[in-house]
Amino acid sequence: MPDNSAKETVLRYYREVWERRRPEVIPSLFADSYQNHAGSRGTLSGPAGIRVNYDTILKSFPDVRFELDDILCEGQKVVVRYTMRGTHSGEFQGIAPTQKAVVVPGIGIYAIADGLISESWVVRDSLSLLNQISGR
Repeated sequence: MPDNSAKETVLRYYREVWERRRPEVIPSLFADSYQNHAGSRGTLSGPAGIRVNYDTILKSFPDVRFELDDILCEGQKVVVRYTMRGTHSGEFQGIAPTQKAVVVPGIGIYAIADGLISESWVVRDSLSLLNQISGR
């Protein structure tokens, strides 16, 4: 029988933090040494980096939700293909709120160690997002 604990850790992150809006559980999901290699957003470190990312996204897209389109697990690595949906109701990267709905695909690869997310590579289609809110 396969060990689903890595997958469950990642699912708990999306379910508790994003779906239920419970950022207080972030420290119980992410290692203190956690590193997110977030592409254009730079590196986010530790649970505090995830909290900053959470707060930033929620400030810009208060109704944000993540639809998990695919979840693949191999050992202690989990891959999630997701669709981020929300309304641009707060400033985002210097762009004033437009009240436009956005649909943004992304992929996250999560490494799990000792039951915690220890590292990730999360890339979303930032160009598509910027085009949607700037009207291009």
